[in-house]
Amino acid sequence: MFWGLTPALDLTEEYLKQNGECHDEINILLIGSTDCRHILKTLARRYRHKKVTLNFYIMEACMETVAKQLLLLYISLQPKTSIGLEQKTKVFMELYGNSIIRPFTAKYLTSAASDLIEMITNYEALRRKINFVNLDIKYKDRDYLENLTKFWCGKDEFNIIDCWDRRLRKTLGVRYDSKLGAFDWDLHMRYHMIGGKQVCNQEYRSFRLNGIAFSWLESEASLPNRSMVCAIIPNGQNFVHYGYLGDIQTGPFVAYGLECEDSDFLKSTNGHNAYRATDVTERNLKQIFFEIEHQQEYKHTKINDMQLGSSIIKQDKLIIDINNTRVKAKNLDSCIKIENTQVNILSISQLKHMKYKDKLSNFFNIVYVAHNYEKYFDINTIEHVVKNQGLLLIENQLFLLNNRKKDLESYVNNIEEKVNRLNVTKAKFDVENDCYLRFTINKN
Repeated sequence: MFWGLTPALDLTEEYLKQNGECHDEINILLIGSTDCRHILKTLARRYRHKKVTLNFYIMEACMETVAKQLLLLYISLQPKTSIGLEQKTKVFMELYGNSIIRPFTAKYLTSAASDLIEMITNYEALRRKINFVNLDIKYKDRDYLENLTKFWCGKDEFNIIDCWDRRLRKTLGVRYDSKLGAFDWDLHMRYHMIGGKQVCNQEYRSFRLNGIAFSWLESEASLPNRSMVCAIIPNGQNFVHYGYLGDIQTGPFVAYGLECEDSDFLKSTNGHNAYRATDVTERNLKQIFFEIEHQQEYKHTKINDMQLGSSIIKQDKLIIDINNTRVKAKNLDSCIKIENTQVNILSISQLKHMKYKDKLSNFFNIVYVAHNYEKYFDINTIEHVVKNQGLLLIENQLFLLNNRKKDLESYVNNIEEKVNRLNVTKAKFDVENDCYLRFTINKN
């Protein structure tokens, strides 16, 4: 929940790798992608390919992830006249992966949430603010989204650090008193062994202890990230909730922080990284945001020469203001215009009915299924909706740190057993190194 555990993909490029040619229109079904990482990267790199129309269809079982995707899309597509590239990147990273955020970011969240309330309840406002997003969900889901966003800009108490610590105690059990050793074991004996070497000791320990994945020397976080709340229930004028129920083990580093086109960001000396996964994430997001807006190649300019990969930064006890007074919201600007693109958010309940709809027969060029959506994976639906030579992308469970080789093999065998009922061509796959299983559907 809240972030994906696989690297962001350019889905147009993935389709070209499998087919060698690109149609004028690509329809993409994303089942449980969790965040908007694939949409952002695909939009950023579309200038590198033949111009096509992109239609994304998003299905999520959890409305919290739908709300978070709307929030991240809204922030990502703010024009440079509204917020600069540097500030936008840091605001995005904080709201995406930090339990505690800066006062400026908290104020920005309040403004964005106020706009989202209007967009969720008013189609005209949605089209005016984000012209390419459609909400096709049930009324009860829409009401829940409204309650969530009201909480984001409300003044109800939300002590996320206390929620985090309770979950940490429950997860670690008797190992809680030696938790730092447990964190180091998970990092060096699991994370680094499966491709996460870019994640450094300091940032991983900070995430596991307090939920603060991304940090900078020049800023200090003091307010809870209210967009990480789960299970909101109205209670008179206020709300009750279940606190934070997302990932507390892998962290938000995988989506943008492990790979980079700039090889300098991936250098290491004697096992110590020159740059943190935080720095790689920041560099990649700057590129994505720039390329989305300008549709041209991004050339990175260093702001400073600090290399914090091996640094140990003193961390005093966090001082959190959980009763922050609600600030007056200021409306954000409308998003930049994205041509030839539609993002359609659907209720997950519509998935089981797709196989009965003639208009969806041979409709999708790409179907993407998350690693934790196996129960929604119906092979008859896939066969009905995917085009001939369509691409089926299924996440591997590689970055679930508790999984071992036998667990990964069991998961992959279950997937292949289902998929092999179709006529498919499977791309080369290594269960301990590859993040995705790729299948081409053959219908002729």
